[in-house]
Amino acid sequence: MKIANNAKVPLIKEYRIDKLKKCLECIDKYAFKRDKQKECILSLYPNKKGKSLEHREKSIFRGMVIPSLRYLGLILGDADSIRASANGKLIIESQYIDKTLHQQVLRAVIYEMDKNVFHFIDIIKNSTFLKREQIISNLCDRINALSERQKRERVNKWLSILEQVELIACSSQKMYINNENYYQTIKDVDVKLKNIEIFEKCFFDAYFNLSKAAAGVVDIVDLREKVSMKMLKQHKLILTENQFDDMLRQLLFQIDNYVISLGKPMGAREKLFEYKGNYFKTIIVDVTKKGG
Repeated sequence: MKIANNAKVPLIKEYRIDKLKKCLECIDKYAFKRDKQKECILSLYPNKKGKSLEHREKSIFRGMVIPSLRYLGLILGDADSIRASANGKLIIESQYIDKTLHQQVLRAVIYEMDKNVFHFIDIIKNSTFLKREQIISNLCDRINALSERQKRERVNKWLSILEQVELIACSSQKMYINNENYYQTIKDVDVKLKNIEIFEKCFFDAYFNLSKAAAGVVDIVDLREKVSMKMLKQHKLILTENQFDDMLRQLLFQIDNYVISLGKPMGAREKLFEYKGNYFKTIIVDVTKKGG
């Protein structure tokens, strides 16, 4: 499996899961309040060397934390409009429900990131008889146009994230898939195992709630978050952004009672909904039943 190019293999500078979660909580607590977000995040990093606020903002907030959270898909927006994404909210809120569920959420989000971008898990899974250093060398060989040091930095930091969420296990000599967690995660991200009736109810409840203040035109980014939170809090089910999109596509084929329309974006937008080769930003559900 070839990783196409280094642009799709980001450097996750802040790769410590516990620190990432605390930073994400700052973003969510002070959504759309950049100065408060910055202050909260910088408080997590002691200023042992007496660096200036400007230097710390540049190196920690803008240079490390925000890019890392963005690469991981855990935040949306920029400048004064940064907030947690649906996946980010899933990680934050699952902490308050159940420890085991929270760990499953973390693995689901990281697994999908690996599947979409890094592909390291599949490579490790097919490298059963290789030593740790051989696997790392093979992973580095699949990243183009970077120095060896840069390649290894990208590889080692993503491997650390996979190890922290216990999708893989590493020792000085070996690296292998944690099969118990891996196969549970495969189930957790499989939309075929999700109850479409539960999704449908959560979807329409969330849509009609959001549509009250939006003249019926709902941003799909907002809808992802609300549906995900309903499924998590009401049913203890994991619904990542990828799963929401897959199930919405399924719903568009199955629904008979309402007319669902999708609105195309005006210019570039984050996390658009893809359907039949086109990209959409908003959704409208016609409350007038067909044939009525």
